[in-house]
Amino acid sequence: MIWVSWRQHRSQAITGLGLLCALAVYGIVLGLEMRTSFSSNNLAACLAHSQGASCPNAVGRFDNSFGSLVNIGFWGVLLLLPGLIGAAIGAPLLARELELGTWRLAWSQTVPRTRWLAVKLAVAAAGLTVLGAAMTLVITWYRAPMDRLTGHFVHNAYDYEGLVFTAYILFAFGLAVLAGQLLRRSIPALLAALVPWVAVRLVVEFVLRSHFMAPLTYRLPCPHGCGFGNANAIVDVPPSTGHIGNLLIKTLSNTGTTQVTSYQPASRYWAFQSIEAGIYVALTLAVLGVAVWLINRRGAA
Repeated sequence: MIWVSWRQHRSQAITGLGLLCALAVYGIVLGLEMRTSFSSNNLAACLAHSQGASCPNAVGRFDNSFGSLVNIGFWGVLLLLPGLIGAAIGAPLLARELELGTWRLAWSQTVPRTRWLAVKLAVAAAGLTVLGAAMTLVITWYRAPMDRLTGHFVHNAYDYEGLVFTAYILFAFGLAVLAGQLLRRSIPALLAALVPWVAVRLVVEFVLRSHFMAPLTYRLPCPHGCGFGNANAIVDVPPSTGHIGNLLIKTLSNTGTTQVTSYQPASRYWAFQSIEAGIYVALTLAVLGVAVWLINRRGAA
């Protein structure tokens, strides 16, 4: 069964390897360029001494050179990529069997259909996990200089580093498997899986994420008036919480003399990654559980 599953998905595995290689080439080229600029501007010493507050011009030059490309362009390109990867593998896994009628042969063998599906799911999920982890390592290495200025909590870093990138892929995979079983067509299943995948991501990212753990508060006295500024700009170093990498939730002013900032500390990054990845893995298991239940129900019918 493992050999058969590999034969069925080897073209997709080769495509994934090609995608990883393209990402690696891009990351190495731009990553080395960022490291050269980071070193020539002596940003490491400045960050160690004052978190960038004493060298705003150097930080600004680095941001002007790489900020839009790394924080906006790259994020825009990769926004739907984990969903497309997972859905492209998951949609035909059952839909192709049902669409072409090959399920009659597969289900008439001595291997029980539950085991047949479990092996196919395990092989595909393992391959996607390896691909997601490898892509995460490439992105994390490539973004390292930028992360030293922004931290890992910004959306365009958080979503592609740590554990969540692979979890996004697996969740899209699970949705696509179920959609393929219900629709019996690969392309419609791929498109149908992306809709709930995007919806769940939006809810988790913009509604739930900042409340995974109770936020802390930072009070900054400002007797001459509090100016809020643009807390999300890379050149505003150090940020309003006084530490690079903290996730800003909300900034308030108390009678104009104290700036009160609600934030999640950078030290909670891996805790947040674990919570969010756990949510997506649980949803993936639930969706795949429904798919297994439906295939047994189909068999009983």
